[in-house]
Amino acid sequence: MAAHVAEYREIVLHAPPGLAFCDNFVISSKYTLLSFVPKFLLETFRKLANAYFLVVSLMQLVPSISNTGGRASTALTLMFIMLVDAVFAVLEDHKRHVADNIANARVTAVLDPATGDFAPKMWRDVLVGDFVKLANHDQVPADLLILAVAEQVGVPPSGICYVETKSLDGETNMKVRQAMEATSIVGGDPSALLRLRGYVHCEHPNAAINSFQGVLALQRDDKSETKEAIPYKSVLLRGCTLRNTEWIVGLVLNTGKDTKIMRNNSATPSKMSSMDVAINRYIIVLVLILLLCCAIGATGSVFWDHANYRVWYIGGLAPIAPDAFVPISLYVSMSMVKYIQAIFIQWDIHMYYAETDTPALVRTMSLNEELGQVSYIFSDKTGTLTCNMMEFRKCSVGGTSYGRGTTEIGLAALRRAGHPVPEEAPVSSVSRPVAPYVNYDGPEIYEHMVGEAGADQAARLHHFFVHLAVCHTVIPERREGSDEVTLSASSPDEQALVAGAGFFGYEFMNRVPGRAFLRIKAETLQYELLDVLEFTSARKRMSTVVRDPSGQLLLFTKGADVVIFERLKKGASALLAATSTHINVFAEEGLRTLTIAMRELDEDVYASWHRRYHVALNDLAEIEKRKREAPNAIDACMEELETNLELLGATAIEDKLQPGVPDTIATLADAGIKIWVLTGDKEETAINIGFACNLLHNSMTRIVINAERCPTATATESELRRQLAHRVKDEEVALVIDGESLVVALHGSCRLPLLQLARGCKAVIACRVSPAQKAEMVDLIRSHVPGVKTLAIGDGANDVPMIQAAHIGIGISGQEGLQAVNASDYAIARFRFLKRLLLVHGRWSYLRMAQLVVYMFYKNILLTAAQFWYTWMSGFSGQKFYLETGFQIYNVIFTACPVVLLAIFDMDIHDDMALRFPKLYMLGPENGCLNPTVFSLWIASALAESVGVTLLLVHGLQDAGVYAESPPMWYLGNIVFTIVVVLANAKLALFQHAWHPVHYIVYLGSVGLWIAVAFVASSWDELAGWYWSGMMGVTVRTPAFWLVLLLVPVTLLLPTYVMNAAKAEWRPEYNQLAKEVAHLHLDESLLTWQGRTPREPSALLVKSAIAQAKHAATVVPVGEKKRVSLSQMLRCGVHNGFAFSSDSHASRAEAKRTLRSQGSDVVAIVKEEAKAANSSSR
Repeated sequence: MAAHVAEYREIVLHAPPGLAFCDNFVISSKYTLLSFVPKFLLETFRKLANAYFLVVSLMQLVPSISNTGGRASTALTLMFIMLVDAVFAVLEDHKRHVADNIANARVTAVLDPATGDFAPKMWRDVLVGDFVKLANHDQVPADLLILAVAEQVGVPPSGICYVETKSLDGETNMKVRQAMEATSIVGGDPSALLRLRGYVHCEHPNAAINSFQGVLALQRDDKSETKEAIPYKSVLLRGCTLRNTEWIVGLVLNTGKDTKIMRNNSATPSKMSSMDVAINRYIIVLVLILLLCCAIGATGSVFWDHANYRVWYIGGLAPIAPDAFVPISLYVSMSMVKYIQAIFIQWDIHMYYAETDTPALVRTMSLNEELGQVSYIFSDKTGTLTCNMMEFRKCSVGGTSYGRGTTEIGLAALRRAGHPVPEEAPVSSVSRPVAPYVNYDGPEIYEHMVGEAGADQAARLHHFFVHLAVCHTVIPERREGSDEVTLSASSPDEQALVAGAGFFGYEFMNRVPGRAFLRIKAETLQYELLDVLEFTSARKRMSTVVRDPSGQLLLFTKGADVVIFERLKKGASALLAATSTHINVFAEEGLRTLTIAMRELDEDVYASWHRRYHVALNDLAEIEKRKREAPNAIDACMEELETNLELLGATAIEDKLQPGVPDTIATLADAGIKIWVLTGDKEETAINIGFACNLLHNSMTRIVINAERCPTATATESELRRQLAHRVKDEEVALVIDGESLVVALHGSCRLPLLQLARGCKAVIACRVSPAQKAEMVDLIRSHVPGVKTLAIGDGANDVPMIQAAHIGIGISGQEGLQAVNASDYAIARFRFLKRLLLVHGRWSYLRMAQLVVYMFYKNILLTAAQFWYTWMSGFSGQKFYLETGFQIYNVIFTACPVVLLAIFDMDIHDDMALRFPKLYMLGPENGCLNPTVFSLWIASALAESVGVTLLLVHGLQDAGVYAESPPMWYLGNIVFTIVVVLANAKLALFQHAWHPVHYIVYLGSVGLWIAVAFVASSWDELAGWYWSGMMGVTVRTPAFWLVLLLVPVTLLLPTYVMNAAKAEWRPEYNQLAKEVAHLHLDESLLTWQGRTPREPSALLVKSAIAQAKHAATVVPVGEKKRVSLSQMLRCGVHNGFAFSSDSHASRAEAKRTLRSQGSDVVAIVKEEAKAANSSSR
């Protein structure tokens, strides 16, 4: 077996095995037994906090600067944290190891030269150059070149087999593959296979799963060579499954990591949440503060030593005393919480799609909180906003439009234009069978098909439907043991077109190599398929050369109107104008259009073209040029044939909007999220779908920039700048731009004006865009608008670049395979689930994680700073006065469970309220819960409370011993630590919204665990040291301990309590008012948004009709007929946690705000009611 050559891989048939190629052993796991330790350590210490504590642990080993006696006490906690992370890593990777072992141990049949027959062989032992035989339903073990297949009995040899590529690309339809012509006659005879001599020159291993280039050279008996180009349809890729075929024999081309599926298994781009980035910044700030504290401690020690003639070594203990400023358990707590949050997202029954048994899927749990901060959504249309279940709806043939009725999108267009919406038309009296993928109504076409509109129109209709039935890649799949036939297509459009042809009596029956069989008027006809010019995104068309039963050569071509129209023969302007008008009407109804054309071919002209075309197809140099998108003979031949076409007409396929899409888009827009739709559809179709799904509305100013209006780069830039100059403040604007304009606008001097204009628009629709342009649109915002979070959502392979370019990628599991899902961070089955994913789970995750992060820093600084202040009072000695065991497990035992429970279960509002009041979501994009201001306030609070703890206890407990003496150091440290544990847990409780009996148990249990540990340490000298012997017993017998345990936490938390109460009273936030509306059963329309951000005050505005009533200070609760007075309303109890609850005073103040806008009389009534309420209470 030869080695690789410079340009191509060479595989010599029956060459002895060598070391030129890799084996077929596959490893998809992240770790192996040998690589786990180095890889895991590298990942662990890339986290800034872990690296920091590693340095601290090493410093603690130096006695001269350690307050732990040279013991690395921090290392124990760090090792525990690393152990937890390692367990998560192993559990996650174990699934990959199991899958790898199963795959590598599978058995396939390989030709053994020694025995001259096929013998079983494990997949891992398969080598490049082996001859493999697969049976029906077998999976393909490596990339194979198909040499021979089992032919069907009674059917001429075709070399055809069928495969399912579901595990490769997620598509469930069967695909046709064909054996190489030169080897198909060999069959499965082992002796004939052993006599084959030759080689394969093919491309080097790559990730392109939709293309393959190579040549098979076989040696004849006279030692000469015959060469045949290897088409993609002759290659089976690893992971495919053989279907409806008894057996195939293939030559192994690529194995193991060189196979295309493994080349595509590279990880998606690493995405780090903005919260993780912020945490790293905050850690750097705290490390700088720590260094400042060390410098202060060292400097103070020097001065103290000089003034008090202290010994030199005491001052050296200060540098690492405040090392716990950084919370060591932060990352493991976040990982644990995100893991459980991800489980809850996947368990959410409201995001479960029963029709396909598809729940939500979390693929990147590290981005959970990012879901609550999205500012821009970039959405595909087909299959994302629509169902991607195509139905043949209408058509235009010979200048006549066929088909009645309109669509949901068409009705929206009529309403927008102010036209009356027609009543539902009566169903045609012509009885037609109900067919899948067809929703057609209209009797005229049947009359015209039999000649009532003339023979020419009947001939056009005949050719039109033959075209639909022949020019495609659909495969009729027959279920085993049944006569039922299912149309299996890689494109839902083609499925609908073939079904439409069958609906009108042109039924596609079967396909074999070179032939297609149609049943027309109960007669089976054979059409010879001579050449297929396949569709590509660059060509935007597909053609088939056929010979009809009469022997006539025909070229059938279908594609986008702009591509087909420029290739029509001259002299059909009237037909072109009529068809173009019909296409525009179809587009306005939101239908997907395709233009149909044909050409009669001359035998001699075709024969000459056919020879040149196939020479070009077998020329590796031309294949390489085409791969590089350079000018090449293959494309030139296609262009040559696809000219002078005769226009037949156009098809109109309906792709209905998914249920709930308009409501979802309106709700997300109300939440302050800007939505951009990026689609490959025509401009008219995209605009009408925008109106149908509530993205656009009549009050918007619509800016349209396309190649027709702006044909040059200069014109495009001029239009962008003109629109910017004429913008009106606070005007709602929508931008519609096409792909040709984006080619210019996304680059050079147009990029900045486009960004400025698009940012000011409430909605953006980009039509006729390529996958690369979708990603560029996302990058336009992500790269140039700092602080915003982008989300891209799509369902197809063409959406993968966009999904990977955004901060968050959402895949829709739909009809176009699983490529988008596999590249995504989250996967859902329907677009409407995005509303709940963001407004409920995203918002909850952001609020919870923000609270967890600031609290983790708060409690660590509270503990460490209290110790640090004590060093000031002990001559800057760095002397610790906490029990070391308690200090080390403070984070993971005494203060861990409450905050973890809060981060998993806490709800400031219920899920239904989050959906009813979408503006509640705005807190996340504004980053209102975790920003430098919020972080600074929590740190300042921790520092202030630590000062209070230390000063109150050190000075307040003077002469407070059992015998009226000043307490010893360890006694004082025990009380300080106890107060810190109580204070830290009580502080968190002030910010908890939802309460359950388990929360009380956890809070009290956390404090109780410390008491238990302290008692154990008091009686176990080996655990705490002789100086702690009996300490807790002495402490609890001291009356002063119980007094300070009550007074100090209450005193220090009182400012927080008062500030929260004052804010609820005088500056309530939107979420507080929304809760009051819900709890008091008020009409939701009373709540209006007045502030720019959720932190600004809002107001409840009572309708004038209510204000003008006799008793203005009354409201009508929703769902009740009786009127409720203000005093009754004020007595309604509300309890859902202090931070956002409303007591009677808050409700009374709120009622005043509610009615203040209604005039002084109303205010007077409110005051009288309030005065009466106070008098009655007294």
